[in-house]
Amino acid sequence: MPKEKEPSKLDLESKELSKKYSMKIASSVVQEDIIKTGVFPLDYILDGGIRFWDGGHKIELYGAESSGKSTFALLIVKKYQELDKKCIYIDAEHSYDKKWAGLMGVDNDKLIIVSPDSLEQVGDMFKDFIPVYDLIVIDSITHVIPEEADERDTNQPTMGLQARINNLICLKIDKAIAERKTTVVFINQLREKIGVMYGNPETTPGGRALKHMYNTRIEFRKGKPIEVGTNESKERIGNEIVMKCVKNKKGIPYRQSVVDFYTNGVIDNKKSLFYAALKYNVILLDGKTYTYNEVKIVGKENFLEELPEKDWAKIEKDVWKVIK
Repeated sequence: MPKEKEPSKLDLESKELSKKYSMKIASSVVQEDIIKTGVFPLDYILDGGIRFWDGGHKIELYGAESSGKSTFALLIVKKYQELDKKCIYIDAEHSYDKKWAGLMGVDNDKLIIVSPDSLEQVGDMFKDFIPVYDLIVIDSITHVIPEEADERDTNQPTMGLQARINNLICLKIDKAIAERKTTVVFINQLREKIGVMYGNPETTPGGRALKHMYNTRIEFRKGKPIEVGTNESKERIGNEIVMKCVKNKKGIPYRQSVVDFYTNGVIDNKKSLFYAALKYNVILLDGKTYTYNEVKIVGKENFLEELPEKDWAKIEKDVWKVIK
């Protein structure tokens, strides 16, 4: 009969210490599940998708007004609902549009909407919601007023008040999410730093603690307009959305992608997929001729228009194979 392995000194020490502290073997930390949003440019800059890991994934989507932040948050909700995961939407701006959300594929009958009364209440919400829900979206984190500010006259200063409360909220979130896989999506806005003469004057409000807490930060900007017709009959039907990952502690940072977004809610993956395929030599370019497998087409626009849909699905699979 084989001799039973004696516990190591480390095992004995850990057993005793685990009675006092929350401890586990490092190899037991779950970092396997990655959820693809289904929108290639977003998955690309996320380095494969959202990490449904122990410790959760805290993502900030920020940018100017009408740059696509809330729409892409809704697309994440749609994907989580398709996977039968529980979602809740903290509507701090009281601006949730169920018609637009439905157009984006969200099942409104399966989504809980909650509106906070104060910034302090937001902290309590995160503490209560993280153990219950798989996805929490807050739109937006800096749109909620602190209780103390609400009680003051408008002309009384409140500098730094929101940042101090957000610091406490970050601590609450980190504690609550430590043993969970919950994804939290924070929608944020852009502001300009007062008196800045050099460098980038733009910043996101809410204090430094939020920026440190986020695992991933994605900047949204409007790109070129998409127009049809000429002269007086010219009509704008959409625009490019430029997404840049400025921080990613759960994958490769600094990736950038462009997606065509139309006012009717259609998102065209082709352009961003095309450029990624060129970058990773899935599509080859010789002069003005683009080649994929045996298909050769002259001109970028012709290639984008003429390549069959089934080939685009294959290209996406081939790109992910190369990236991995």
